[in-house]
Amino acid sequence: MPVPPNDLLCRFIRPDDWSKRDNRPRPGAFKQPALSVWHIERLRAQGAAPEDLRIEHLRGCGQAHHTAADYRILAIEASIADNAPFQVQVEWRPEDRYVSEPWWPWANAHVQVEAIEGPPNFLVEFRRLLALNARRSLPPD
Repeated sequence: MPVPPNDLLCRFIRPDDWSKRDNRPRPGAFKQPALSVWHIERLRAQGAAPEDLRIEHLRGCGQAHHTAADYRILAIEASIADNAPFQVQVEWRPEDRYVSEPWWPWANAHVQVEAIEGPPNFLVEFRRLLALNARRSLPPD
């Protein structure tokens, strides 16, 4: 099921993927074939904040916030810039194969951003646009 366009999502950014000089994520923070993100309002409805999910390998991570529509629109822009068809879907993915045990309490807030047209690895331009166009960025600890 698609995530509504205006819903705000949080991508955790590891310290190595944060540019201190530019004070924003590096494009490499969005390099995975599918991006794991968290729905901020669903977390809040459970009495949680994105910071509560910074456990285990997410400890000390920063954040980049985009809407579901941002992901779709930036994919179109990247497709045009690279002259290569590229499209993403932004879908709820609460299943165990996407959410590991420590994050199960928040599984219903988990979303995947996946390429549905074009290369399975996200285009360089798409990753660059995501890094440049976060609605909010919080640096790692």
